[in-house]
Amino acid sequence: MNLLPLIVIFPLIMAIIFNLIHGKDRAIKYLTFIVALSLLILPFLGSYGYYYFGGHGYIDGYISGIAYYYNDFKKIIILVLSLIASLILITGMEEKIKNNMFVVFSLMGFASVSAIVLTDDLFNLYVFFEILAMVQVGLVFLSGTEESYKAGLRYLIIGTVAGSLMLLGIGLLLAVTGTLNITDMKKAIINSPIVYTALFLIIVGYAYGSGLPPFHNIKADLYGRSKAFISALLQTFSKFTLVGIILIILKLFSSLSIFPTAKGILLALGVLGMVFGVVMALTQSDYKRLLAYHAISQGGYVATGLALGTPLGIVAGVFHAINHVIYKSALFIGAYIVNRCGGSNNLYKLGGLITAIPFVALLILFAKLAISGVPPFNGFQSKLLLAEAAMEANLPEIAIIIIFVSIGTFVSMMKAFYLIFLKPGKKVENVEVPKLALISLFILVSLCILLGLYPELVTNYLWEYAKVISG
Repeated sequence: MNLLPLIVIFPLIMAIIFNLIHGKDRAIKYLTFIVALSLLILPFLGSYGYYYFGGHGYIDGYISGIAYYYNDFKKIIILVLSLIASLILITGMEEKIKNNMFVVFSLMGFASVSAIVLTDDLFNLYVFFEILAMVQVGLVFLSGTEESYKAGLRYLIIGTVAGSLMLLGIGLLLAVTGTLNITDMKKAIINSPIVYTALFLIIVGYAYGSGLPPFHNIKADLYGRSKAFISALLQTFSKFTLVGIILIILKLFSSLSIFPTAKGILLALGVLGMVFGVVMALTQSDYKRLLAYHAISQGGYVATGLALGTPLGIVAGVFHAINHVIYKSALFIGAYIVNRCGGSNNLYKLGGLITAIPFVALLILFAKLAISGVPPFNGFQSKLLLAEAAMEANLPEIAIIIIFVSIGTFVSMMKAFYLIFLKPGKKVENVEVPKLALISLFILVSLCILLGLYPELVTNYLWEYAKVISG
């Protein structure tokens, strides 16, 4: 029996249950812990291959109904998503927020991203793309500040336009091919102005959901206005949405004569995301916003690798997405601890925390070295693969940009570390580090080291499907 649908259905059912037990704080706390651990089991329940909902399969030569596709490649993505979601749910148990709504939105987001990664159906992609947008807004609103409300509403308003454009693109493809199934649509797709328009519209939706230019400021504002541990979850959702959608674009449109131009646009979005993100990060005095812009920059790395469209580029892009969500989640959780212990997110109002929380400082330093691409951490391995992929594709200028952006990342990260931990500041005494957050931070940093030393633990699962997608 194939239990693959449980990856999406289980968190949605649990979200409904958490909504029904509103106000029962003790029950919510215990159930949150159980559900968080349960998420780690879900990636191992599904069988590889296609799953047809309702058992429809092929009817009159076309697939009827919703279809999911599962393999090693997607399993490793869902597994990392499950780990991050589990750790963030556990971390949030110590925070005084509307815990039932935090869990509800987190589980809905997990289900949505899982569906985007698994789906072989464009309409199913759109439905969960829209659900995810609303979920992210709900998570931002939990901060309860005027700035968070403004950030969420801006994202929702822009998303209404971007989502509508994506839906229009899907509708145009349906009109041309007569199907919404991606595998069947690829067989029926033709070179025509309507298909070219559809491709452009889907790229707009992709840029919005991924936080790439011209939507980078709106997405960064979303991360910067959320509670830091929630930002860790938001950026994870965005990176795996980026992976899911661009893989569909590569699979669906690679045979079109206009696709080299489309790849150029995707590459430009990735490079611009890299550069804009790091430049904006260098100018920030708010620590969360600095991390938010680095999330945009790192998303640019992922988009660039995937847009190269080669097997090495796809492996490098997905590996970097996995590395990124690990070390960036560590950094956001670290920012949450810093705010709890130092009482501020303003870098110039912090200082001297190394004496109060030395172990936390060490873990955060490791995460900063990981995002900067310093060996032996995981960020070095995936950035090296990205540079190699760019050279293999005869685009050495992209490899050079990757190196310079990494230098900018290192400079801004070390500056932030100095201002938070090393700069003389007011004496901080009797700080209480949130224990669950510290455990999550330790696990994530340990993974940064493990994947830095043994990258094949991830990359070995990616090569086969990357070769299929690249054609």
